[in-house]
Amino acid sequence: MSVNSSEPENYSYDEIISRLKVASSENPADGEVVLRPDGSMAVRVRKRKRRSKQLHKEKESRLHRARVIQVSAAVIIVFLSILTAGIAIIYANSSPFRDGLVRKIAQSTGADAQLEQFRMNPSTANAGSLSLEWPSGNVLRSLVLRRLNADIFVSSFLGQQMSGEEVLIDEGAMVLQMPVPNEAVRNHEVAGGLSSFQFKRYRSPKLNVTVGSSAIPALKLYDTQASLYSDLVGKRTQLRLNQGEISIPGWPKFQLDRGLFEFNGNETKVINLRLLHETSKDGACELSGTIAPYSPENRSTLAVRLEAFELSTILGRSLGRLISGRIESMPAPESNYLSFFPTADPSPILDLSFCNSPSSPLVVKGFPFLFVLAQAMGDNWYERPVFTANAFGKISRQDSSVSLRNLNFENRERMALRGEISLASNQSLSGNLQVGIPSGMINTSTASRLNTILGPSEDGFRWITLKVGGQVTAPTDNFRELYSSAVVAPQNPLPPAENKGSSFEELTRPR
Repeated sequence: MSVNSSEPENYSYDEIISRLKVASSENPADGEVVLRPDGSMAVRVRKRKRRSKQLHKEKESRLHRARVIQVSAAVIIVFLSILTAGIAIIYANSSPFRDGLVRKIAQSTGADAQLEQFRMNPSTANAGSLSLEWPSGNVLRSLVLRRLNADIFVSSFLGQQMSGEEVLIDEGAMVLQMPVPNEAVRNHEVAGGLSSFQFKRYRSPKLNVTVGSSAIPALKLYDTQASLYSDLVGKRTQLRLNQGEISIPGWPKFQLDRGLFEFNGNETKVINLRLLHETSKDGACELSGTIAPYSPENRSTLAVRLEAFELSTILGRSLGRLISGRIESMPAPESNYLSFFPTADPSPILDLSFCNSPSSPLVVKGFPFLFVLAQAMGDNWYERPVFTANAFGKISRQDSSVSLRNLNFENRERMALRGEISLASNQSLSGNLQVGIPSGMINTSTASRLNTILGPSEDGFRWITLKVGGQVTAPTDNFRELYSSAVVAPQNPLPPAENKGSSFEELTRPR
């Protein structure tokens, strides 16, 4: 210790306490001396506040709080969504929802509806079957759809409208009827506001359509692929058909290639209906026009166009055995149409003007006169004459009755046929055929009887008119009778040879 120090060497207890209090009062931040209950002393130090601000620590703290809030909100939203979806699914599969759906279907279609095995999840709606029935005033009688699957939007659970992209139906059966005038068209009135169903497409890979009674249908379409488009921008509701088989009583069977229909109020527009031969896809018959099913007093008429079409499909198999080949339609006034009444007795009439297809000749066979003519001419070609060009005529068909009129088949080198042939519903034949043989061939032929029964030359041919009859399976004509009864003028006898002297035999004959 320094000599000059004014500090005493020893302190008493009271002096020490006093000095500590003075020091504490001079610098409060260093603490305050306090006396404990046990008599000991301690310095109470105040908490120091951090004077400097640490910005990165505060930013991390805020981000952490934000993440906690976001995760909490997401968890709450997911929980509420799952809860809402669960409640919606449970409700969608309940009886009240199903009953309401059936009521909406009935109001939208106007038919009595029956829905079975309906179930629904967030992405699809399914049903085992849907059956619809309309009153007698509607062209629709019934529609049965089996195993339906619809791709739906989530809004279908929330709103009054069930909507989505497509409804797929495994199998369907539709029955059409001839509407009864003045009868109800709908069983249920249309509900106001937006449509309860809004799907872009209804599709079925297998649909059967029956027109008329199921016992004796006027038309039946088997196993066609159908698509109904109800949401086409700027266009009306359309029905598209692909493939299938068409059966009409009294008519040959047709294959359906494709069909496009458009619905406009009480009329149906046939934009294009393409039919094929029963067993061949070469060539086609196309129909187009308008059908008015609610105007039974007026005939509905469709335009007909043929392209290399099998003639037997129009004539029928029996008559097609006598005249065969492929034909094409020819432009002609008041021809090339199919007309019918939209009633239970449609009485369809088909009228066609035709010519032979360039790729297929027309062949005539089976008539008795062809065999006799082949014998008389000494040429087997006449048993099955072939006409590769200049062959045309007109076909009229009503139910099972068929007539070929204005026939004009020509082979300039060998034969021509003109006239008409009719096939009645009892399969009996009638008509008249004019058979022409080139004049040049007759002039050089040794068939004197044929030369006798043929008429004078006209258009380069000599003609004979034959009467056709019999059954289509065994046709008859009167050519053999005419040929056999022909009177042949006797030939002039050769004059006797002049005697110019003794012959060699006479001169050498032994005496």
